[in-house]
Amino acid sequence: MKKILITICALTAFLLPLTAQSGLDFSGEVESSWGAAAPWTDSDTAAGRFLLGNTSFTPSLEAYWGNSSAFVQGSLSYDATSAGKGLDALDFSLDEVYLDYSDSFWGIRIGRQKAAWGKADGVDITNIICPSDMSSFAAMTSDDSKLAVDAVRLSFSGSFFTADFWWIPFFTPSALPLEEGNSLRKFLVPASVEFPLAALNTVLTLPVNIASLEEPELALWNGEYALKLSGYLSALDFSLYGFYGWDDLPFLDYTITYGEAIAPYPAMPNGITVSGTYKRMAMIGADAALPLGETVIRLETAFFPQRHFQKSASSIMQDSALASAEEKRNELSALAGIDWMPSGWTITAQYFCDAVFGDLENLEREEAYTHGATLSISKSFVNETLETSLSALVNFGDFDSLISPSVSYSLSDQIKFSLGAYIFIPGPEEDGEYGAYKDLSSIYLNAKFSF
Repeated sequence: MKKILITICALTAFLLPLTAQSGLDFSGEVESSWGAAAPWTDSDTAAGRFLLGNTSFTPSLEAYWGNSSAFVQGSLSYDATSAGKGLDALDFSLDEVYLDYSDSFWGIRIGRQKAAWGKADGVDITNIICPSDMSSFAAMTSDDSKLAVDAVRLSFSGSFFTADFWWIPFFTPSALPLEEGNSLRKFLVPASVEFPLAALNTVLTLPVNIASLEEPELALWNGEYALKLSGYLSALDFSLYGFYGWDDLPFLDYTITYGEAIAPYPAMPNGITVSGTYKRMAMIGADAALPLGETVIRLETAFFPQRHFQKSASSIMQDSALASAEEKRNELSALAGIDWMPSGWTITAQYFCDAVFGDLENLEREEAYTHGATLSISKSFVNETLETSLSALVNFGDFDSLISPSVSYSLSDQIKFSLGAYIFIPGPEEDGEYGAYKDLSSIYLNAKFSF
């Protein structure tokens, strides 16, 4: 890590004077976010505890000559809330590194790159080409929570269309909070589970251990492939999508481990080991945007044929004869949204739904049809230096929700301060998907310098 720090400092000192030369742009951000659990969260485990303590430096360098260019963006961050100390709390990543060539009709980009599919705001329907970063609370609440993929993108463009063909030879899974001490790990795998022994009329508390997650073999036949076709008409923009690759999240298998048998007593369960594998998936999708004056109507849908779905932990452990930890089902997702921008206001409302077809008896998912809505409202004041916003998401199944109000002030073109909150509200009967994070409800302060 010391070598990385020295390298970054040396490169920064070297590149800054070069930015004055044509053909080279150097930019970036320095950002710091601090946040603590809200007073109404659990007083014994959450309230007042820091959940955010991130400071990051994100430099970007772009070099270009004629039709060719190269782009590099990295990130060096320090997480003061990490279980590690000193240099162990530092993290360095190469967010994007690629070479690009573009002509009037075609172009090619090779390297580590990001892409956002679809026209949904904050909800993933067709946006599956890049995996998510769920490794920390800071990553999950970031404006850019997607990871780059190593790919070749071949593009063709005309007056009214574009076509992008992707080959992704190396699999990149979603980043998960698996490290010991990570506050989000318990939402993925609990530290222990209650295991009833009917024969002895007792209940054992078994520790849960995470084994390795088996990723696809690095081989030519395990690549991912994607296609995006977009059309631009006078009254309508639309895109068609196709994807064949790997599901970014692992499918978990649960194995009961046993201690040594001591006659006349049989071997007793002493723990549960969780392992995981990744499965193939395919998607076909489409979206459209229809502008109507100050209003834009957005539509998006995706169909996943025979997608793998996780079986419940209880069904896996109760029936050791199960062949796998997942079952295949057809899935259909859709979204309809509206953007309205009257007199400096920006108002976005969306309805989204997801349907799985077939029997759900052994699956972790309990509802065949899930749906919800989002609402986002923002307004700028004082010559657009002060902005207030409110975002909300509600799931109609359990009626759990996430509400995020914020206010930001731009001290200059480079410096911006923000104050906001993430409020997770459980449903009246069940916590629900967002309500499960109720003790992560927090108030935060953010400062950002852009150059």
